[in-house]
Amino acid sequence: MTAANQNQTSPALLVDLGKTKTAAAVSLPDGSRRDLPTGPGAAGLSQPDGLSDAVAAIAQVAPPDAVAAVAVGAAGALAAPERRAQLAGELTAVTGAASSVVTSDAITAHLGALGGQAGVVLIAGTGAVAVAVTRAGAVHICDGAGPQLGDRGSGGWLGRAALDLMSEGQAQAGVRAVVQTTLGADWPAVAARTDAAAAAERGRLVPGLAELWREGDAQAAGLFDRAANELAATVRDAIGYDDAHQVALLGGLGGLGPRFVDLLGARVPGVTWLSPKGDALDGAALLLTHHDLPHETVVSRSVA
Repeated sequence: MTAANQNQTSPALLVDLGKTKTAAAVSLPDGSRRDLPTGPGAAGLSQPDGLSDAVAAIAQVAPPDAVAAVAVGAAGALAAPERRAQLAGELTAVTGAASSVVTSDAITAHLGALGGQAGVVLIAGTGAVAVAVTRAGAVHICDGAGPQLGDRGSGGWLGRAALDLMSEGQAQAGVRAVVQTTLGADWPAVAARTDAAAAAERGRLVPGLAELWREGDAQAAGLFDRAANELAATVRDAIGYDDAHQVALLGGLGGLGPRFVDLLGARVPGVTWLSPKGDALDGAALLLTHHDLPHETVVSRSVA
C-alpha cells in the first residue's frame, strides 16, 4: 500500500484536468489504482467559462460507481483561487462524494513527483514550468507563461525554433526533412498560428528532431542545446526560492533520456536530477490522506 492511500478507507476519484485532456483513476483502499478512460480537457479555471467547463470535463470521466471523495488537479487553479474553491464545492454535488479537494495540476504533479515533499519540479512537455514549494508552504511558479510569452525550452518552443529555421531559409537537410515529413506542405500555416493548440502541433516535431540529434546532426544538437539553456534558466529561478539541491523532471522532454538530463545538469551544477516518484494522479491521492503538506496553502477543500 502506498503512502498516498495508506489511510484511505473508501474508493476515491482522482483527476488530472489539463487543457488538452483529462486523466482519471479510482484509488482503492487496498492500495491499487484503476485508471479510467481519458476525456477532453478544459481551457482552464481562469478562463470565462472555466468553472462550468471543468465540471463538465470531470463529470465525463467520473465512473458510474459511487466514490467517497474526489481529488482534482486543475489547470488554471492557481490563477483563480475563488473558482478553485467553487469547483471543490460543486464536485460533491456532481459526483455524490462526501468530500472534495482541488488544487492546480502543476501542484498535483509536484506532489506526485516528490511524494509531498518541498522542493522543485520541472515540467517540460509541450509547455514548460518549474514549480518550487518551500517548507513554509510558499509556492512559486517560474515560466509557464504560455507559448506566446514563455514556455522557454519546451517541446512547443523547440518546434517553433525549427520552424523559424525553415522560415528563414536556414534549415539544413535533416531539420527540413523532419518538418516536411511531420507537418507536410502546410508547415508555414503551423508556423504562423498563434492559438494555444499550435504549440502542440509544433511539439510534434520533437521526436524527429531528437532522432536527428541521436544520429549526430549538428543543427538538431544546437536546438537541444538552446532548449537546455532556457530550461536551466527556469530551474535556476525556481531553486532561488527554495535553495533546493534536488530537482525532479517531468514531461515529454524528460523522456529524451540521460543525454538531455546531462545537458541540463551541466548548466545547473550541484543539482541532483531525480526520477519522479509518481504522477499527478498519485499527487491527487496524497491530498486525500494528508492535510499538513506544504502545498496546503494552495488547496481548496469542501465537505458535503
